[in-house]
Amino acid sequence: MKRFSILAIPCLLACLISSASAGSIPGDMPHTRSLDSDLVQIQTDCEALRGRLTQLRQQVKTARDGVGHAIDATKTIRSMDKKVKDLVDDLQPYTSIPKVRTLARTLRKNLERIQEQLHTLRKKTDKAEEDVLRPMRDRLRSMEQTIFGAEQKLVAYSRTITQRRQDLQGLVSRARSVPGGVPAAESVSRVARPSVRTFASGLRNVRQQVDRFGNGLTQLNAPVRVYMQVDQSLISFDKKLAPAEKTVAKLEKTLGKELTIKVPFSRKKLQFSIREILEAPGKILGVVLKPLEALADKVLQPVLKELKVEIKAPKGLEELARELNSLPALQRSMQREADQFQRSLEQQLEQNFRTLLTKSLKFPAHLVSHPSDPRDNEPGNNETVRQTPPSSPAPKRSQPVMFFQVP
Repeated sequence: MKRFSILAIPCLLACLISSASAGSIPGDMPHTRSLDSDLVQIQTDCEALRGRLTQLRQQVKTARDGVGHAIDATKTIRSMDKKVKDLVDDLQPYTSIPKVRTLARTLRKNLERIQEQLHTLRKKTDKAEEDVLRPMRDRLRSMEQTIFGAEQKLVAYSRTITQRRQDLQGLVSRARSVPGGVPAAESVSRVARPSVRTFASGLRNVRQQVDRFGNGLTQLNAPVRVYMQVDQSLISFDKKLAPAEKTVAKLEKTLGKELTIKVPFSRKKLQFSIREILEAPGKILGVVLKPLEALADKVLQPVLKELKVEIKAPKGLEELARELNSLPALQRSMQREADQFQRSLEQQLEQNFRTLLTKSLKFPAHLVSHPSDPRDNEPGNNETVRQTPPSSPAPKRSQPVMFFQVP
């Protein structure tokens, strides 16, 4: 027994429906039979395109979420740049204190190199956020709404085609009951078929634009991936930076600690901070200087061991900088594809279908038992069609809605 793919079921059903419908139209009305088959194919194509648009809308949402992650990573870069700069500034006073300055200078230079990389990248990411990422996120959100509108329009078109096929059946029935009706019906069907084929071709063009726009969105994967890698790297870097921040704070507290020593052969006691002992030994009585220095060194050594640390730069900074160089061109390419896709929707789905309804599928009233109004199946007439995707709140529009009602 042969096995059929589940993907073949819609096509199989369409063929069965087409055969049943065409079979109900007499053989002496070939143009009318062909028109009905064309309408069945259009319905199938509308459903297939609607499914593809649903996939594209999800892809657009995923891309928009990725751009949002890139904006979040930009904030992390900005925050880390400031944090490292503050630590570099905090280390500056200790670079001139004896016994402390060597380690303080080493750590400060280490952090300065990292901060220079971060600051250079920060300037690029800040500019990319303002010029590329935020406008791109807004456009993607707008495209979600546009695509959802197209999906709803295709639902309405499918209903309208169903009604026109019913009208066609009425046309056949009526034509066979009036003198000269069959030639008249055949003439109507023959005239209608070119517009039907034009609309069918338009649906194929829209599908091509959908695929092209979807392929363009995949180009966002590379920069978004690097943004997220840098974001994770900075989180790890922050954990390594925390001990150095604590050590600098501990160093300040240790240097301010006061040591008391009794002057030999006297009841007098002297008190000096460790900073004073290290920075101005000449002001301390010589007989107590060495004991004070020994005490200071004993208190200071544990802190200096913690200060002896080398911190590696976060990973991915250079790779992200390279990706940022190509981001403006990527934005222009995506914008161009989005514009072409939107024009395709407007021309093929709106204009061609309106022509199909108002000129080609508006059958003569005297040949149709119950002629229908072309607007009967448009969204907003017979039923309320939600115009906002369930996953995204409707933003305020800065431009008019693309999809209009067919008169």
